Amino acid sequence: MYLTMEKLNTRKKFLEGVKDLLAVEVLAREGYQTDVNTFNNFKLVDTIEKIRDDEDRHIKMLKELITLIEKK
Repeated sequence: MYLTMEKLNTRKKFLEGVKDLLAVEVLAREGYQTDVNTFNNFKLVDTIEKIRDDEDRHIKMLKELITLIEKK
């Protein structure tokens, strides 16, 4: 299976790509939150919480990027 990246040569395509990334990050974050609520092992939960917090930072950055792109 070969994956190819579509060139994002217009602002509209770039914005769509960033919004797609945001959707993936939001879904991942929701999954990590579910995992935190599911598991009882402190070490595992602590690790998942760190990853979830990292997803929060990704989401924030992508939202800021979307705002910048839409301003132009």
